[in-house]
Formats: sequence, C-alpha cells, structure tokens
Amino acid sequence: MKKILLCALLSFFGLGLTHGQQLKPLYSKTDTLPKVVYKDLDERPLPKIEMQGRTYVGDAMRSLKPEEVQSIDVDKTRQVMLVELKPGYHPVLMSLSDIKKKYTNLKSEHVIFRIEDHFVQHDPNEVLVDESNIMLISISPIKFIGGLEDLYMVTLVPRTDKNLKKLNEIRFR
Repeated sequence: MKKILLCALLSFFGLGLTHGQQLKPLYSKTDTLPKVVYKDLDERPLPKIEMQGRTYVGDAMRSLKPEEVQSIDVDKTRQVMLVELKPGYHPVLMSLSDIKKKYTNLKSEHVIFRIEDHFVQHDPNEVLVDESNIMLISISPIKFIGGLEDLYMVTLVPRTDKNLKKLNEIRFR
C-alpha cells in the first residue's frame, strides 16, 4: 500500500525524465564560484485532498496511516486527490496550531512547522494532521536568526514502520 501511495504521489507530481533535461551540465568540479538559486520552499505544493466528503490542505496526507488508506484517485478537473480510507480508520484531525497548544508549552507565534522532513508552507490553523498517528513532537529553538529570540522549529514525526525502527534504534558511540 505504501508503494502504491508513493507511486500515485510521484505520478501526480509529474516527476519524469522528460522535464528539465539539459544538454550542458549546470555544475562541474572545475567551477570556482557557487551558483546562487532563489527558490520557494513550496515549489511543488501538495494538491488538496478530499477525504470523507471534506476537502483539506494536502499536508494532511503526510500524517495519515498509509496502511489505512484504501485508495487514492486524482480528479484533474478539480485538482484534488480523492483519498478513500478503510472502514475502521477514523483519523483524529487537529490543526498544527491546536497541536502546539495541546502538547507544547510554546507561547511564541514564531514557529516553523515540519512534518518529517517537509516544511509546512500553509497557515498552521488550516493544516490538519492525524493526532492519533503522531509519534513524536520535537521542539528546537533556532538561535541563529538575528533579532528573533523566540523562533522555534516544531517537527512532527508520524508513526510509521520506518520511523519506529529509526527511533527505537540504539546507537553506541
């Protein structure tokens, strides 16, 4: 099911070898100056998803239990992913702002949210995640931004097999 979900997402985003082919390489070992690229972090925004008759911001997809997703279809005319859940799965959807209020003691409004390795580029009041599938909430102060003493990064880690294995791993140094 995870492979099907990944394939559907990749095909939807149009990742293909035909886009962006170049004849001359952009980078080489002999370059002496760095290339500077300004780009928006939300270069390829997730499409909106429709689930149980309601439409949500696409970031909600990152916190769903992959094994509980029955099917994913794409409605290109409405530009929405149609997600059908298995009958017994009822995600507890909560906004990122509410997660912050409920589980952390952060009073700052200067918060950068991440779901795993993906930065959230939408309003934290609109982005809903499955509260019951969040395994870890990591809070890190960001101290290198001048003038902002109360900037934090809040990272949500969903409960997946990969994340369970990674976080339960014991490392000896």
